[in-house]
Amino acid sequence: MYKDPMDMFEEIDEMFARLFSRMDREFMEGNPRVHGYRIEYSNANPVQGMTETPLSPPRSTHEPVAEVHRIGDETKVITELPGATEEMIRLDVRGNTLVIDAGDAENHYHTTADLPPVEAASMQKSFRNGVLEVTFRNLADMESPAVTGTD
Repeated sequence: MYKDPMDMFEEIDEMFARLFSRMDREFMEGNPRVHGYRIEYSNANPVQGMTETPLSPPRSTHEPVAEVHRIGDETKVITELPGATEEMIRLDVRGNTLVIDAGDAENHYHTTADLPPVEAASMQKSFRNGVLEVTFRNLADMESPAVTGTD
């Protein structure tokens, strides 16, 4: 715990200063290695738990963010795949993970989404305007009216 509550904000300011400095440096080098940052924190000590995590791998492969929403008796996974066509999309359920691959030789997308307990055989997909939506039926004993989101 912090002796002075303002100490936490000073540490956050320092962290952001380091992140922006790194982004500026990589931009000036002409070869940015990441496209964003994810900040994770825990309730125990928010600043200590913050980590810098690249959101995208190298340029040839893009890892879009997959949102997972539980709505009633369904789970929906939504992600953007700009420039892809429905024929390019490959879906695979491995355990409780949905693996999404799409693209061609020039532009390839790869991402995964952690699924709650769902019926894998109930998978349905729709793809409109570059947005992929994959729908599953939740397993009966795990239904929840809550809506949650992940990356």
